[in-house]
Amino acid sequence: MNRLVYERFGSKKGLAHFFYHGVLAWFGFYSRYWKIIPAPNQRIVFICSGNICRSPLAEVYATKLGREAASCGLHCGDDHPADMRAIEFAKQYGLELEDHRTINARNFEFRSTDLIVVMEPAHATAFRSIVGNDYKLVLAGSYCKSPYPYIHDPYNCCSEFFVHCEKRVIEAVRGMCGG
Repeated sequence: MNRLVYERFGSKKGLAHFFYHGVLAWFGFYSRYWKIIPAPNQRIVFICSGNICRSPLAEVYATKLGREAASCGLHCGDDHPADMRAIEFAKQYGLELEDHRTINARNFEFRSTDLIVVMEPAHATAFRSIVGNDYKLVLAGSYCKSPYPYIHDPYNCCSEFFVHCEKRVIEAVRGMCGG
C-alpha cells in the first residue's frame, strides 16, 4: 500500500494534498486561476518552488512549441542548475535543460503583460505576496486533460513519482500551447 501511495502521490502528505485541493477545486475555490488562454504573443512565465524541476521543464517545452516563455522560483537561490532527473527527463522529449540556471522571483524581471503559471495553489498566494497583484495568474494543472489544481513538487520523491509529475507538466504545457 505504501509503495502505491509513493508512486502515485509522492507521499502520504501528497495524497492528502491531492484530495484537499480536489475538493476545493470542485467547490470552485480556484476558478479565478483556471485555464486562461494566453494571447499569441504573450510571454508565459512558469513558476514553482525551486525552479529546478517543474518550471524549467515547462519553460523549455513551451519554447519548443513556439511560445515566448521564462521561469523562476519562489523559494530558491539564483544560479543553480536544474535537477539531474529533470535534465534526463527533458532529453526524452528532445529538450535541453543543461544550461538552465535558477532565478528567484524577487530577482526576475516581470512584464505587466506576462501570464503567470503556477504549479500549486500555494504558489499563487506566495507570488502575490512576493511580487504583487498586478498579474494574471493561472494554475498549470487546469490545462491537463483531467484538470487538477495541484502539480506536486517531485524533488524529494521516488523516481516513479518524479516522472509522473514531470509528465503532468508536459501535459499542462501541451494543453496551454497546443503541442
